[in-house]
Amino acid sequence: MKSDHPPFVTRPSPAGIRPVQPREPLTRTQHLYLGIALVAGLVLLLILAFVVRQWQVETLSNSATSPVQTESVDLSDAGLASMRSPAGIPTAALERGSHLVVGCSNPIVRINPLYLGHQGEGDAAALIFESLLMIDPDGQPVFELAAEQSFDPDSRLLTFTLRDDHFFTDGSVLTASDVAWTYQLILSATYEGPLKAHLAAISAVTAVDQHHVTFQLADWVMEPDPAWFTVGILHASSYPVDLDRVFELGQNSPWPDGSGPYQLRDLSDGHATLELRRGFAGEVTTIEFRLIDSTDQFDLLQAGAIDITSCAWNDRSRERLDSLPGYGTVVYQQTSAYVLVNRTGSASSRLSEPGLPDALLEALAGHDLQTEQSDLLLASLGSEPLSCPYYRGIDDSSAAGYLSDARASLAVLANLGLEITFEPLDWPELASLALEKRYDLMVIPAPANGKLPAGTILLSDTSDSGSSGQANALPGASQDRVLFFCQRLSQLTLNPNAHPLARTALGWTDRIENIRLTSFVE
Repeated sequence: MKSDHPPFVTRPSPAGIRPVQPREPLTRTQHLYLGIALVAGLVLLLILAFVVRQWQVETLSNSATSPVQTESVDLSDAGLASMRSPAGIPTAALERGSHLVVGCSNPIVRINPLYLGHQGEGDAAALIFESLLMIDPDGQPVFELAAEQSFDPDSRLLTFTLRDDHFFTDGSVLTASDVAWTYQLILSATYEGPLKAHLAAISAVTAVDQHHVTFQLADWVMEPDPAWFTVGILHASSYPVDLDRVFELGQNSPWPDGSGPYQLRDLSDGHATLELRRGFAGEVTTIEFRLIDSTDQFDLLQAGAIDITSCAWNDRSRERLDSLPGYGTVVYQQTSAYVLVNRTGSASSRLSEPGLPDALLEALAGHDLQTEQSDLLLASLGSEPLSCPYYRGIDDSSAAGYLSDARASLAVLANLGLEITFEPLDWPELASLALEKRYDLMVIPAPANGKLPAGTILLSDTSDSGSSGQANALPGASQDRVLFFCQRLSQLTLNPNAHPLARTALGWTDRIENIRLTSFVE
């Protein structure tokens, strides 16, 4: 049968192009040699994998049985710190992977930067909300939401220029209006939260435009304190409360809406779970704040059920450290009492002489006194004992602790030669004295929610802020606490200045995107 296609014609190949030469098929012998080579290569790979696995097992075994080494780490001038080398990390912790568990001794009730009740709520808020400034582990301010700042000492006007690349969960850009609204809530007369005592230096806040916000500071401010601008910024549209009823946010706070790397996924029964927002980097994808009983804390640590938690640093916690080889520890200090100074100038107060309250506060803060200030203190207060009421406590054990805090809070005055009489009182009577200003000095325990008596103005940490002329209180005694962190978390940032307005003294939420996780090896 004749084909309709034209016959194949061989033509010369174009210049520079070689014609393809057909290859001979592999022989049976060549196929055999090729198969042997592939099998041999596979066997070598299996042997190499087995050797590596044995080395990993031996290394992990040796690290688990070796003695724990303790290395001293200086995090700040105020804190003592020690970290232990990685060893014997519990399998349960390794298998948890990207899920981080934080043990809290108090329930998570709300996550609102304006109403934080304890350390756990503060850490959760720091992950959800961002602030204009942060204080780094060295105590230096660094920009977060702000890109620039300028301060006019004549007008006492501080201006922040905002970045334009920080977004809330609905995709809207964080603007100056959100910053202004957050601080206007705090400055409202109906706000009674724990930040009131810290921000008395701010008179007004105004959003100039989308990228600029101004803070009008009080006349007595000489230099702004960076800590004033570490408040987490709220999404204004998510917190539409009336300025005459700001206290309602403390009773029924809206679902938290911030610009930080995490968002709240679940809040129930004192527990909270946060998840990493889309677009943010980091190996830690979920963080669970779990309510735990203090009596179960060490058992949970030994089992590897929690990654981060804290407790009092005492003889009992020291004795049990050897049972936690897979955890590092950092000892830090937390304010346990506050000193109130009556500077009303009333005739009934021994502190009515001009300049005397200022000298007293400077002395209590540990600042170097001028000669005339020392002379004024001794001349005005040295003639007869100075009475100091303090909380009595509910039993003999707590009474001893509160008396110890009161003595520690006023130890500087005793060292100056001033005689002090400590007067134990029940809480109703102590609160009545504070409200009616019927005292010279008073020591009160640190409130669980951080809220101090109305009208309290804390002495600023910044010595040149000028706040000593208006302040009437300052932190007194402190207690040692210890933070436990699982050593599967490498590159964890521990910041003794993380929550400057909450006096919680140590945080672990900074630079959480840098954390690297040690995973479980089969």
